[in-house]
This record gives sequence, C-alpha cells and structure tokens, in this order.
Amino acid sequence: MARGCVLHALSRTKEPLMTTELRIEQIQIDAIIPHPGNPRLHTKKQIRHISRSIEAFGFRIPVVVDRDSRLICGHARVEACRLLSMTRVPAVRVTDLDDVQVRALMIADNRLTEISTWDDKLLGEHLSVLSDLELDFDLECIGFDYGEIEQRILTVEEAVGGGHEEDDHRSDELPDPDEIIPITRPGDVWIMGEGDRAHRVLCGDCTDPASYKRVLDDRLAAIVFTDPPYNLPAKTIGRVCSGDHGDFAMAAGEMTPEQFTGFLSDVMQRLCEHSEPGSIHYLFMDWRHASEMLAAGSARYADFKNLCVWVKDRPGMGTFYRSQHELVFVFKNGSERHRNHFGLGEHGRTRSNVWHFPSARSLEASEGDPETREALRLHPTIKPVRLIEEAIIDCSRRGEIVLDPFLGSGSTLIACEKTGRACAGIELAPRYVDVAVTRWQRWTGKDAVHEPTGLTHAQLAESRRAEIQAKEVPNG
Repeated sequence: MARGCVLHALSRTKEPLMTTELRIEQIQIDAIIPHPGNPRLHTKKQIRHISRSIEAFGFRIPVVVDRDSRLICGHARVEACRLLSMTRVPAVRVTDLDDVQVRALMIADNRLTEISTWDDKLLGEHLSVLSDLELDFDLECIGFDYGEIEQRILTVEEAVGGGHEEDDHRSDELPDPDEIIPITRPGDVWIMGEGDRAHRVLCGDCTDPASYKRVLDDRLAAIVFTDPPYNLPAKTIGRVCSGDHGDFAMAAGEMTPEQFTGFLSDVMQRLCEHSEPGSIHYLFMDWRHASEMLAAGSARYADFKNLCVWVKDRPGMGTFYRSQHELVFVFKNGSERHRNHFGLGEHGRTRSNVWHFPSARSLEASEGDPETREALRLHPTIKPVRLIEEAIIDCSRRGEIVLDPFLGSGSTLIACEKTGRACAGIELAPRYVDVAVTRWQRWTGKDAVHEPTGLTHAQLAESRRAEIQAKEVPNG
C-alpha cells in the first residue's frame, strides 16, 4: 500500500509538467546562448541538411530555452538558421524546470530519437514516391544523401523483383531477331514514357548538332554513358558478327588513327555542349584505340577522372592474349563539382575502377550456340544492363537525363527505365533503333509513340507496310 501511495503522489506532482501550456515566442538569434554543457556534436553536413529542410518546409519545430535564453533543445537548428542569415527563431521558454531537469531534458531530446529504427520497406517506398515526383525542393533536405536514397530504393525494388540474378536475366534478354520488324527510318523519334522523364530516341547522326536538339529539347544531360564504335571491322569482333549484320555504319575500320581521333573529338564536343557542367562522361573503347580516345578526351575534357576496366566472365576470340576486358574512359565536363553517390561505401555500395560483370546474359554461351548466334544477329557488342545501371547510379539522380549518342541495342535505355532516369538516345542504324524500342516495349509492357504522328510502334508498322504495298501494286 505504501509503495502505491508513493507512486500516486509522484504522478500527481508530474501532472502539471505534462499539461503545461506551451507558448511560442520569437527570439532574436543573437540573444540565444548555446548551452556550454551540450554533449551533442553536429557536423557541417548535418547543419547543411537542416538548413535545406528549413528552406523547404519552414521552421516548424521551436527550440527550447530557459528563462535566461540559454539553449536546451535545438542547437543544430539555431546553427542552421545562422547559416541562412535568419535573425529570429520560434522558441518555447521553460521556466518551471530546475537545473537538474534541464540537464536531463537536453540529453533526452537527443537520445530518445536515436533509439528508434526505420521500417526499411516503408521508408524505401516513401523515398521512391518522392523521387518520382517533380519536387520544388532538394530531396536531400530530408536528411538522406542521394546515394543513400538510391540504395534504399534499390534494396526495396530488388526484394520485390526477386533479386539481382532474376532481374539481370530479364533485363538482358533480347527479342528474337524475327520479332524485329523494320519500321524506323532516319529522322524518326520515338517517345517512351510520359512527361519530362520520358525517354526519347532518335534515328540520326550523333555528329550532327541538330540531333541533340531533337532528343534533349534544349535541356542538358546530367551524365553521358556510351559505347562508340571501335573503328574495327565486324570480323575482328567475332565470326558471327560479320556474317549476320556486317560492319557498323561509321568507324568500322575505315578511319586512320588521326581520322578516328577527330571523329571522337567531334562527338565529345557535342557531348560537352549538351551536358551539365561537372557531369561525368563514360566512354567505352578497346585496347587497340585507347590512345585515340585519350588524345581526343584530353583535348575536350577538363579532367580525365579515371580509367575503369570491365572484366568479363570469358575471353573473346584470338590466339595471342585473348581479350577479356574493355576499357571505360571516365571524363568530367568542365571544372565544376561532380556527383559521387558511392563515396567510400558508406551507403552500402563499394565501387572500384575494376568492374566484374559477365557479358550480356544471352552471350554467355559460346558463339556456336544457337541462342548466342541469335543475339549477335541483333548487335555485336551488347553491354550488360546491370553494368550501366551501376555507373549511372554512381553520378546521376532519378529523373535526370542520361545521354547515349551510340544507343545500339538499347541497354542504356533499359538501365534508365529501371533506375528512374530519362534516356536521350541517338542511333544511326534504323534496325538497332527498332531493337531498342522492342526491348523497351517488352520490358515495360507499354507502347513507344512515334513523333510527330502519335502512332504506336505497331500502328506505324501497319501504316508503313500498307504504304509499301501500295507502291508495289502495278498501275492498272
């Protein structure tokens, strides 16, 4: 009984504190005194995040001060306000706590939020929704870096999709060559998706400045990821390649080293003109023409950031050191700060300049395998989608534009679709454009739309077949 009476008495004495009416007043920042005993340390990064949050949402949580305007709760928020050159902050003045209670409250205010945890699935879903919206504020204002936001979204998506292996298999699948109906003509633009995040693919020449206007519409790409022709005839790539689709339309071995350097330099100039300052540009090249790539890049880019190596699961053709890698030259456009969403691996993604990825799933078998032959009939140098996903996640944000002036079979297009980026693709060969469009339609279950007719891929196919048949009918 005695113990119960004591607890009852204590609850009665605590009741006034729990029902105290809070009155908010505006206090001059210069009048606020930081508590000398505050044990909580705040980084510059945290202060920046808080300042962005205040800019986006306003100052919604008052600080707490004692009767002498000494801070109890809200030291970081006050520092963020100073960073924003604010002169006043809303505050609750506490006058009914003694020094012991103030000391305990200061600790509790910081500690009690630390002992909660996230529901990772729900958090990832919220971040995914926010990332897909056109926001008028920087999403980092919620306290997560873009690298962590991306990683949390991907973790949820992979759990829903069945993991990397199954996902990679589906995204690397190519349509049967017999499915590819020759529809596209030079000058055609295909739109895939809706709004500002729609993908745009042009059948055109990437050395022509007008091509970029048609896929970008005066916008700038946030990143470039592309696989230029290697100035090699198809027969040096593989036996199947030369027999089924011949050489590329340009840079297929016909250029001298000087001409090829000039060709790459012209393309790089266009890429720099149509991408954001500080954007990272990834360009593939094999060892035979690494010198031309480096010479062209050194003249066009402010910084040669790194040389990444794609190590494949099996070697290619040849007898003297069979090649089992491709080089990825990483340049930076301009001298502005570039994006880095992986850092030192603090968000769960540890990246180096050696990339271990198998060849595209359909190419894992030998060239004598029927499945491989069918795939190589579509494109001889298909890149695995996962490789591209990782690279564009490294240095771009969801909703931004990824520019690929040598789109080929459309692996960059699929990677952009999977990671929430918009692909601006240019491809000279009409057949490869049809391959890319067909891949996207199979992956999404949606229809690509032709600009400016508004016809779907299937509808335009029907229209152009009828047009051809009409021309073939002999005059009566």
